[in-house]
Amino acid sequence: MTRVKSFALASAIALCLGIGTAVVAPATAVAAEQSQQKITTRAVAVAMKKAQEAMQAKQWDTALAEIKKAQAVEKKTPYEAHQIDEFLAYVLIQQKKYGEAATVYERTLNSGFLPEDQVADRSKTLATLYFQTKNYKKALDWAKKSLEQRPNQQDMGQMVAQCYYLLEDYPNAADAMQKVIQQAERAGKRPEENWLQIVLSSHFKADNRDGVANALKQIVRYYPTTEYWENLLDIYRRKSSDDRVTLGYYRLMEEVGVLKDKGDIVEMAQLAMDAGVPGEAQALVERKMKDGVLSSDDKTEQARYERLLSGAKRLAEEDKAALPQLAREAEKSARGQALVALGHAYLSYNRYDEAIEALEKGIKKGGVLDVDEAHLLLGIAYMKKGQKQQARQAFQAVKKDSKWNDLSDLWMIHTNNA
Repeated sequence: MTRVKSFALASAIALCLGIGTAVVAPATAVAAEQSQQKITTRAVAVAMKKAQEAMQAKQWDTALAEIKKAQAVEKKTPYEAHQIDEFLAYVLIQQKKYGEAATVYERTLNSGFLPEDQVADRSKTLATLYFQTKNYKKALDWAKKSLEQRPNQQDMGQMVAQCYYLLEDYPNAADAMQKVIQQAERAGKRPEENWLQIVLSSHFKADNRDGVANALKQIVRYYPTTEYWENLLDIYRRKSSDDRVTLGYYRLMEEVGVLKDKGDIVEMAQLAMDAGVPGEAQALVERKMKDGVLSSDDKTEQARYERLLSGAKRLAEEDKAALPQLAREAEKSARGQALVALGHAYLSYNRYDEAIEALEKGIKKGGVLDVDEAHLLLGIAYMKKGQKQQARQAFQAVKKDSKWNDLSDLWMIHTNNA
């Protein structure tokens, strides 16, 4: 099962149930007589007139009694039976008898008397009625019919997705809600958070690990909360088997404020030292000690943190002392790798202008061992400087088939939200 730290995030779903029942009052007996179809049976007309008067006074029980009198008339025309059903369904809805109303409305759709331009709305009403009575199979069928007649209805698209979800057809629930999200995006609108949550929860329940990761990535584009970032980056970090890429995920975790686990902090510091940027490790450990995160009443544990800091400090002092010589050698080198390493070091000491200059020179010179990593580091340096457009360009330069691609996408999302 995909690991998601907050179970509530993955499984508790805010279904959008606020879809109102679209119900139009039935044509009156007077209007009916003015149409091509007429109520000609006197007993029916009398009962319908009384029912209409009761409906206008919101006397629903009286209206229902008169409608039943009209129903009881034996010799009535098919059109009169249809008109009686129109009145009956309307009254039943006012009485919140949605299941009974839905059955009656299905008869009106099959009667042949419902005007063509009302079929889509009637299908939509039926979908809503069945949804409210928790008959999700029928709600799904009628919502899909409504969409066939009138595509791109956002509320019916939502209902289709919700019905699939409640019927535990999670792959179809995710696909259906994704269509609603894409429709909103095409219209330049921000998708609602609960739509995105339904996609996330559907993938989680289907144990679709890639789907969960992609859904979380989509959510943080629009709702970059700490909880979403924490779950997203935890998933991606655990997918990585490359130490330098893992270090990259830890950097982003720290950037968005979700690097809180002591074990993760210690691992990041060790990975930074292994990557040749001990200054980053020193700054991280000092920051987390000051914040009280790397703190323990256990003397053995606390001593371990102190040793980690001491080691990082020693290596950082040696590293900083070597920087001038490294810079001279990098400028003379025929390959750009030394300049990239220099830029990485400058970045670890928050010397962003020098980092950008060295990284750009190294990339341009060529001969870089991992040019995608170099572009990522360049993007981070620009991001730290507040130059978002240049950061985006650097992140976009990371190749799509690179092991750095997911990380660059996430940095891009953070850049757009920052």
